[in-house]
Amino acid sequence: MTSKYRVLIADDHDIFREGLRSVLARNTFLDVVGEAAHGREAFEQTLSLKPDLVVLDVAMPELNGIEAARLIMEASPKTKIIILSVHSRKRFILESLKAGAKGYILKDSAGEKLLDAVSAVLKGEYYLDSPVASHIVSEFLAVPGAAAADKLKTRELTDREREVLQLIVEGYSNRQIAEKLCVSSKTVENHRTSMMNKLDRHDVIGLVKYAIATGLVDPDSWSH
Repeated sequence: MTSKYRVLIADDHDIFREGLRSVLARNTFLDVVGEAAHGREAFEQTLSLKPDLVVLDVAMPELNGIEAARLIMEASPKTKIIILSVHSRKRFILESLKAGAKGYILKDSAGEKLLDAVSAVLKGEYYLDSPVASHIVSEFLAVPGAAAADKLKTRELTDREREVLQLIVEGYSNRQIAEKLCVSSKTVENHRTSMMNKLDRHDVIGLVKYAIATGLVDPDSWSH
């Protein structure tokens, strides 16, 4: 008898997670072994549950899906990842793929396409929703410009700096960030200073604008 593939679901909406679980249950070779409500929890559960596949929402608190994917790939490179998003914007798609995701599906079509995506990704293939694929083609045809320079700056940030950046944008203080990451407030301040120097953004508003412009933070999930 073929063993089941272990799947972890991560989305900050309980009802949507239930829907994903219901869709995945249609395939008898899949076993949902865990659920997470934010990216950090998804990373921690990946380490403990060792799933074959992680389905990640892009817009989650504390650690977004793209950053969670990066951490998961570093710690567990054989784990397959599918990203779910409401956006077909190029920056979200490309950053997801660079982070190690093998699939990218728009949330409004997840019900009908998720199982196809899972099947393809578990076989080692890529799966891109059709509107997503068209954006990828246009990206290859685009002429590099200022946006490319911004992407290079983003790659200069360390994984921890990107984590700190998201938490800053979400309104957490240095002390709160230190508690979440189990480091000192001084360490958080050093990360903040390093980011500002690398990105040439010297206040929180500048960091917020940068994070939204480069897709590190979903603009529709950020509130002032």
